[in-house]
Order: sequence, then structure tokens, then C-alpha cells
Amino acid sequence: MTSQTTVRVGIVGAGDICRDRHFPGLASIDGVNVVAVCNRSKASGQAVADKWNIPDVMDDWQALVGRDDLDAIFIGTWPYMHETMSVATLEAGKHVFCQARMAMNLAQAKNMVATAHAHPKQVNMICPPPTRMPYEAFIHEVIRDGGLGELTCLRLTSVNGGNLNTNAVHWREQREFSGNQVMGMGIYAETLNAWVGPYETLSASTSTPIATKTDQEGNTVDIQVPQCVSITGQLQNGAMALEQHFGLCTDKTTAGDELIIWGTQGTLRYDFYAPSIEMAKPGEPLKKVDVPARYHRDWLVEQDFIDAVRAAKTDRSWSVSPDFDEGLLYMQKVEAVHASAASGSVVNLAQQ
Repeated sequence: MTSQTTVRVGIVGAGDICRDRHFPGLASIDGVNVVAVCNRSKASGQAVADKWNIPDVMDDWQALVGRDDLDAIFIGTWPYMHETMSVATLEAGKHVFCQARMAMNLAQAKNMVATAHAHPKQVNMICPPPTRMPYEAFIHEVIRDGGLGELTCLRLTSVNGGNLNTNAVHWREQREFSGNQVMGMGIYAETLNAWVGPYETLSASTSTPIATKTDQEGNTVDIQVPQCVSITGQLQNGAMALEQHFGLCTDKTTAGDELIIWGTQGTLRYDFYAPSIEMAKPGEPLKKVDVPARYHRDWLVEQDFIDAVRAAKTDRSWSVSPDFDEGLLYMQKVEAVHASAASGSVVNLAQQ
């Protein structure tokens, strides 16, 4: 491993999120050097390297992970490679940052967690959604301090038109690349777990109204990833929950992502993309909350990861969120949704 102050990073899979977010984020941190990149093709990797002054372009991700001059690996590929690359990175003695949508399925997630536990000195982190970060501390405090009373029910809706185009097939609509991941379901599973705790039981139904699409080569492709998901269930804290994930919204009015939490002493509504919070006491209308600046947190995932790596390199304690253990919790829910939809029965998540 390299010195305590400098962190040398390799990138495997330099897609949109890496180009738009992770490269600028890493470049802004003193003492961080991105020294190697491996993309789907040597040419695409070279284009990224030219823009960000990355000295080494590689065409073998295993060779990149195996280099002895790297401290950490950023994995920016689609979910179908997350398990293989994360496990290889940890076993190579390196810290790993894995893009969101942890794995293809629960079995892969369990293997990632087992490998992380076998290498406790290496940082493992999953990219958190930016929609979770801004007011998480405020929401935690409201719930913890009883601002809503006992939680009784919540409703999460995620509505967009992301699946409407019948003349293009996104990788998220291809099960061989996305596995059991469906739209933003896993991302919001992570968010709900962090804010209100996990489900105890759930029942789900799914549908795929647009059953076939035409890809860029003109081929007809069967769509196996649901475009509509409905989830009902009970959280471990006793509250009831309803979720609706819908990717076929055709208008600009009803689209949006929001969470409403009802309690015995109040209501909280969070608009994920505004972002904004409204609250009300019993019998009162919702009013926008001017959340104090001390609660606001920017999306600093690269800094969080590098801080943890530097702590780990000097044998200091570290923590990140989400790590692979948190990811496993939301993968249990993702698996339960598919199991319930397939069987038509209620699933107990403790049995996943």
C-alpha cells in the first residue's frame, strides 16, 4: 500500500455517474490520485483518461485490481459485475467503492458481505442516492425525538416516465445486467431502512405493460424487468407501509418522488427532488419547514469514502453509509418483493 496521505485510486467502469460525479469529486480532494481506468473498451477508457489526465488506461479489470500501487477501487459498472469485482478488490487487499444497486440478487449480496467481513481492514461502501442526503439528519432527529409520536403508517411513491420509450432498451430494463433491481426500488429500500427501519413482512405485485421494445439494432426485446411495482407491508416498528414505483407516467404533473410518514403526533412529507419537507401537527394543514442549515448535508460520497480509507490505513476506526451490511438489508427486501410477486403470498423478510 502507498503512503498515509496519498490515496491512489483505480476506476473500473467509467460510466455517466463516474464521469459526471465521481471524477470531479475525487479531483477536488487533496492527495487523491486517479491513476488507472478500465472501461468497456480501450477507446472509451482513453477518452475518459484524456479528459481527467489519468495516466494509465487498461483493458483488463482484473489486472487493474491486482496492481500493487493502488489503495482503492471505484466500481462504476452495471450490477451484473458488482459482486465479482467487489470480491476481487477486497481479496486483493484494497478498499472498494461500489456503485448503487448493490448486486444482482440476495445470494450475491451475501457473498459480498461475507467477503467484507473476512477483510475488516478494508473499507467497503455503496454509493448512496443523492436524494437521501440533504435532510437525513433532520428526519432522524424528528423521528428519534418523538416529533411524529408513534409511527403508524407511511406511503412512498416514485413515479416517472423512465420506461416509456419503446424504441430503446436501457440496461436497467435488461435482467441480465440489472438482475432483481427494479427502477429505484432498491435505492428507496435503503433510504427507508435508514429512516424508519426495515420491513418485517410484505406483499408485492408487479407488472410489465410494455412487454416488448425495439433495441438500437432493430431487434425485438422481451422486457423482463417490471415497470410497475406495488408493495404493502408492516415494518419491524409496527407501522404499516405502502409503496408504489411506476415508470410509465405520461404527464408532467403526477410525476415525482415523495415519502409521507404519519404518526400519532404529526405528519411529515418529504419531496425527494425539491428537496423540501412539510410537517403538520394533528388537525393542522401541512406547512413547509425551513430546515436549519446545520442539518443540511451535501452529497459528499467521494470525501466520505476517502476519509474512511485514510482512517483505515492508519488503523483508526471508520464508518460509511451505506456499507455492504446496509446493502444486504435492502437486497433482502428486493428479493422479498420478487418472491411475493411470484407466489402471491406474504413474505417474512427474516426468512430471506
